[in-house]
Amino acid sequence: MASVLQKSAPSYKMVKKWARLFQQGRESCEDDPRPGRPVTVVTEENVRKIEKLVLADRRIKLWQTAEELQISKERVGEIIHEHMNMTKISARWVPKMLTPFDKQRRLQTSKDFLELVGDNLTKFATEL
Repeated sequence: MASVLQKSAPSYKMVKKWARLFQQGRESCEDDPRPGRPVTVVTEENVRKIEKLVLADRRIKLWQTAEELQISKERVGEIIHEHMNMTKISARWVPKMLTPFDKQRRLQTSKDFLELVGDNLTKFATEL
């Protein structure tokens, strides 16, 4: 196992513990429930609420969303990044993955811009 997994291989002590647990009748490889507070903030309902707020105003800030929903900024950020698969670009929340339509539209806009500027690209850049 160590030759295949290398640095991520479990220790001999851990493998020995697993063997003992399975010999005692354990049938699952899943972790047992841990004590402590259960996850209550990252719910489907909160994901829907945050999605509605972000889509209504893509410039909304994490703290504004957190304040409105009475949850932490960290959990709002987790929901937006992990569950909605969005990132912040130029102060706007945008999807991480562009659709084929979006890609085609960007390509066409770039071609139109280059056609508009034509051979005067250097002149245009200096005037910017």
